[in-house]
Amino acid sequence: MCSLDLEHKDGSEPTLRSPVTDSVDRTISTPEAEALTSIDVPETECSDEDLPTFWTDMCHKFAPEEQTEYVNLQLNPERWTGYNGSHVWRAIYEENCLKSASSVDEMCYEERVLYRLLSGMHSSINIHIALHSKPPKRALGETEWGSDPKKFVEIFAKHPERLKNLHFSFVVLLRALRKAAPALSKMDVRIGQDAEEDERTHALMSRLLESHILSSCRDVFGAFDEKSLFRDVQSTLSANSGMISGVGEELLAPVSLKSQFKDIFLNISEVMDCISCQKCKLHGKLQLLGLGSALKVLLLPEDLLESSLNKQEVVALVNTIAKFSHAIRKVPELMNAARQDALKSSVDLESVGLHLRETEGGQKVEQSPLEAAIAATAT
Repeated sequence: MCSLDLEHKDGSEPTLRSPVTDSVDRTISTPEAEALTSIDVPETECSDEDLPTFWTDMCHKFAPEEQTEYVNLQLNPERWTGYNGSHVWRAIYEENCLKSASSVDEMCYEERVLYRLLSGMHSSINIHIALHSKPPKRALGETEWGSDPKKFVEIFAKHPERLKNLHFSFVVLLRALRKAAPALSKMDVRIGQDAEEDERTHALMSRLLESHILSSCRDVFGAFDEKSLFRDVQSTLSANSGMISGVGEELLAPVSLKSQFKDIFLNISEVMDCISCQKCKLHGKLQLLGLGSALKVLLLPEDLLESSLNKQEVVALVNTIAKFSHAIRKVPELMNAARQDALKSSVDLESVGLHLRETEGGQKVEQSPLEAAIAATAT
């Protein structure tokens, strides 16, 4: 989940740099553990898609179990681990999103939305890995992880649309936050360990949910409208999808688009459990739960949100918003650093996504597709 080398085609295992920073810091206080283990998952009818509660179990694969272990996210920052998760991403994209289409252009609207959300999450993970890719050299007194701008360009130079998908995903998250704001404002976010910290958390949550702050994002909300999803609930991803022979040669009804959409998301949740890198699994499942919680908020009636959202989903939603926001803000910084590194080392500027063309006054720098994508999403 962390190396994300999707261009690795020969099937051989990649050579990993050393050391591999896979371990998770499991330090957690007793009050924190008690607050988290008190999460209640309400029982509702989720199988009938004609009922408003159909989307309530969107995130049930993440529901706490006996073996569930909680960790402090502040002690486990997202960064390079040495793990190559390209096989995981292939399973997510090919086995889940692309079953009914040979390309993104052939997907139905709902499938494209899910694909773009996953691509946005993929981009956020890649950006954070590029930001924290080089372990500090303790012998030289270094304490902070260094960035790898070249890695950023290698990932995005030929695929600038991935950055657009990151922005699209961020809009979806913000729309969910705006819709859920009344319910979230009533949720108790205190841990009970430190009164000062609890007060600070409450203040930050209140600030995040303030209407005028969310209203400042009004201009970008039009990039997505959840009301466009499932307008034709009888549609199927393919003509024969869901047609299964039964007893007496009787055919079952096609699986609806709603059910397929939910099943695909739940299947992706299970794929995440195949990740052997524990820190990668932690951040991957956190962000997938954040996206699932956003979809759950957007697809449920507003009057069900207060009773349907649990603390685990809210933690994931807020942290995923923070991760995507941080990734978006760091894109220009990584691009500028890549350009400066290339100029200092006299590397061909094409390698950092820049184009040069001759003019009468000498050479003039043109925007590459990657820079154009960055500029477009920044406006």
